[in-house]
Amino acid sequence: MKIALSGYYGFDNAGDEALLSAITSSIKKIEPSAEFVVFSGHPQRTAALHNIRAVHYMKPWQLLRELRQADLLISGGGSIFQDVTSARTLPYYISVVALARLLGTPVIFYAQGVGPINRSFSKFLMRLVANHVNLITLRDRDSALFLEEIGVVRPPLVITSDPVFSLEPEDTDQVAMQELFEHSGLDKQTVVGVSVRKWTALEGYQNELASLLDDLAERGCRVIFIPMAYPEDLTASRKVMELMRHDALLIDKHLSSKEHLALIAHLDLMIAMRLHALIFAASRGIPFAGISYDPKIDAFLKLFDLQALPKYYAEMKNEIEHLLSNQSMQAKIEQQASEMRRKSEDNARLALSLLKRKA
Repeated sequence: MKIALSGYYGFDNAGDEALLSAITSSIKKIEPSAEFVVFSGHPQRTAALHNIRAVHYMKPWQLLRELRQADLLISGGGSIFQDVTSARTLPYYISVVALARLLGTPVIFYAQGVGPINRSFSKFLMRLVANHVNLITLRDRDSALFLEEIGVVRPPLVITSDPVFSLEPEDTDQVAMQELFEHSGLDKQTVVGVSVRKWTALEGYQNELASLLDDLAERGCRVIFIPMAYPEDLTASRKVMELMRHDALLIDKHLSSKEHLALIAHLDLMIAMRLHALIFAASRGIPFAGISYDPKIDAFLKLFDLQALPKYYAEMKNEIEHLLSNQSMQAKIEQQASEMRRKSEDNARLALSLLKRKA
């Protein structure tokens, strides 16, 4: 049984690498004989990190050969079907799907978060191709409503949850992160994690966030910046740190997705723009606040009855104080995360059901 995977893999984004780990491990639990090939931006890096065969995502003849031999194409998870970061993103990923369907290979959109899709041509491509895939699972209801709105009506739409909820760190990852905390003197402090990224439309929020973090430092919290996309997020992290009056710690090293998961489990609060920083926190029962730069952040927060962190200091401060003082918040997050974990495991079962139908 051979399964091909198409997504934003091989680019050192902890969230997307976590998705790849979660998808393959969930499928292996059910079907140990499954073999994978990943369409990756850096095949050697992907093969070394995940112990999975990989080919370059921009070599058409290799993709054609792999899709012809595959029993299933998994497209996603993540947010690959959007046209905000680049006009080329959606056409590329949807073309891989179209090629698979032309070759007769079953396709599942795997726990996708769809949108934003603003261009008329992008919506046309999405509607045209998505109506010919075999099954679509989605990580939130907003994605389902959006697909229905643009006319994707043929394949079943099943709302599950992000695959990363099923991911667990290895014992070695937990030991390594415990040692990092002890070496940095963080093990006896209240620790607030921060994950930021560059996003032009939010320029100016850094001053407000820096003031908030200074307040937290003054009440005895230790602030650590965790770049989820390394080294891409280092610049955005340092920009906020330079605006702070108090010292903060920057994790200036490349961590695997499971190391990130083990690290975030030690936090008392996570403040993040990166979606998977929020998901990692939720999956470990850590209170979190999301800085919204994209509808996917709002959609995720909605699952926990939360709203995005306000953009201005005074409102930010009120929200964070509420999170830190709310004794029932952790229990509520843990309960919801348990339900999300159960739903995330449905993705693998549904994907493998397509193989049984093919057989």
